[in-house]
Amino acid sequence: MAQELVASGLPTRHRTLIRLIWTANGMGERYFKALAPPVTYSKFEARVTDYVCVAASEGWVRFVLPPSPVGAADDAYRMEIDDEERFISEMEALFADDVAS
Repeated sequence: MAQELVASGLPTRHRTLIRLIWTANGMGERYFKALAPPVTYSKFEARVTDYVCVAASEGWVRFVLPPSPVGAADDAYRMEIDDEERFISEMEALFADDVAS
């Protein structure tokens, strides 16, 4: 009964997994260096994680997971983007107000 009254934490863990996937293999740092936004890396990572979650809910970004983590290689977890140009331009737009400030 007590567990039913406590939030599961699953959405937070889901968001963490998404962050781990899109930043894997240094991609987070590469995007950060390429865009050079006037925010800290941690703020950049949080904002882009929110952005890719929205893009996934819209269906043009997908996260691929293996059916089980047992024996899964790191590359079995990946993000697939249908429109790379849209992805980059919308990511740049996330920080447009920061540049103007």
